[in-house]
Amino acid sequence: MNYVNYEKAIMLLHGVKIVGWPLEAFISPSEITNIVDMRKLRDAWKSGACKWVRLTQAELDTYAVSLDERQKNGEVVGKPRKKRSDAGVLRGKRKRDDKENSGPSSKRLKRTAPRATKKNVPKTVGKGKSKQPVSAEFIGSSEDDWDEDDEQSDSSLNGE
Repeated sequence: MNYVNYEKAIMLLHGVKIVGWPLEAFISPSEITNIVDMRKLRDAWKSGACKWVRLTQAELDTYAVSLDERQKNGEVVGKPRKKRSDAGVLRGKRKRDDKENSGPSSKRLKRTAPRATKKNVPKTVGKGKSKQPVSAEFIGSSEDDWDEDDEQSDSSLNGE
């Protein structure tokens, strides 16, 4: 939690506040140095004496106006952000290398072929053997392709 900028970062931004803080200063628990204060804070949260409360829209508006007035009067509310080391330096457009203008890099080339997935890769058994049945690439339909050996094997299958 942002304890240093609590009023702006928590109360205004989220519309909630802590009610019943038992310590004199509103500090981070990591900055509490003695056990008595730490136990006091723990007991307040356990008993419900210290709790989060949602602010109504009217409360939020009046708090925002009072915070603006405090800032106009010169009070520092929270801790201001550190200025950039190059603040005030004119920065132009980002310069690109020739590599970026030449097109997609080798790492980002678009794939034209689909990636191999489990669906389109044949399952293998053992060393590179396919589980799918092996068949001839072309099946001849003419009767001239038949040999006498084929006729004998066909007749033996038919029981002749």
